[in-house]
Amino acid sequence: MAFTPGGLRRLRRLALAAALVTIASMLAAPAAQTSSPVRLDPAALDRGADPAIAHLVRDTIRDGDLRVPATVRGRHEALWAVAGGYVVRDYNVGPRRLVRLTFIDPAGERRTLASSHDWIDVAVSDTGTVLAVRRPLGPTGLRSEITVIAPATGEVVATKTLRLATLVAVTDGRVLLARRSHWHHPVTQWWSLARDRMRTIHDQAAVRADVAHDRIVFGTPGAGEFCTRVAPLSHPARTLWRSCDTAVHAWSPDGTRALATWAYFDAAGTDRWWVVDGRTATRQAQVTGRLDWTAVWEDDGHVLALAQGDAGGAAIVRCDLTGACERASRVWDVPLPSEPSLYYEPPPVVLAQR
Repeated sequence: MAFTPGGLRRLRRLALAAALVTIASMLAAPAAQTSSPVRLDPAALDRGADPAIAHLVRDTIRDGDLRVPATVRGRHEALWAVAGGYVVRDYNVGPRRLVRLTFIDPAGERRTLASSHDWIDVAVSDTGTVLAVRRPLGPTGLRSEITVIAPATGEVVATKTLRLATLVAVTDGRVLLARRSHWHHPVTQWWSLARDRMRTIHDQAAVRADVAHDRIVFGTPGAGEFCTRVAPLSHPARTLWRSCDTAVHAWSPDGTRALATWAYFDAAGTDRWWVVDGRTATRQAQVTGRLDWTAVWEDDGHVLALAQGDAGGAAIVRCDLTGACERASRVWDVPLPSEPSLYYEPPPVVLAQR
């Protein structure tokens, strides 16, 4: 029997859906099945030290002994530690959605940096002195406004309006963008702020980059809907590894390792994180359970993640390079989602992103 390309794509989606059903049934199986990986139960873990990075607990930023009141009018969605303070992204839950980006200094003084009724993408430079913001414009969202801001002062360094552009990374002098022309001809470009010039570095669209460690991740949809390719940022045509199953999210502070999870998992959370070699993607450790889509490096040897047990207890967990974990917070009683396919409900915590 012959299939059209569209028919083959539908078959692949059906196969993927069947695989996800299989995964879900395996996750729901009794823990007594010795062939299944051990799943985290935060409530059963030993209590370790509090996180060594900034994090939000309900409406308060905690950073070592410092306690800073955060925005309280919306739900906190992301946190960044920047030069001179912190940046919080939150959104309201009323009939007209409003997403806000707010700078908060250590004394609790606040300054709104950006707001949108659609969404706000953010990238922060390694020095923390500059952040880039992408806001969709108009009813279609095909055009975007890219704004570069010094968060500590609120000064707008540069702004540009582009069509079909996504924000990948920012340095103190450049912004890395992925762009398309009429949904075709993807490219990745550097926008030089001083000269206001665009320079194309590769003919694929990047989805993630770590400038400090010379790494870039390209989407390669021609190879499969969720496929990516990892390359050196300085030599983007060279391939370090490819995958259609897993996606790398963050390199360790020294760049020797990276965090990865499934490229696709149709749920509010994921069921595992891997620590992989930062150059080859060889898997070195695995943590499984009801886990948040955001996990971060605390230092070169430890990862922080949000996890929920099968009985509902949720907490911050700290795992080392062997996959051994301890608890880095109290346990919150968080009911499991009423819809089983959602799989995970987080504790009232947001971890700072790098």
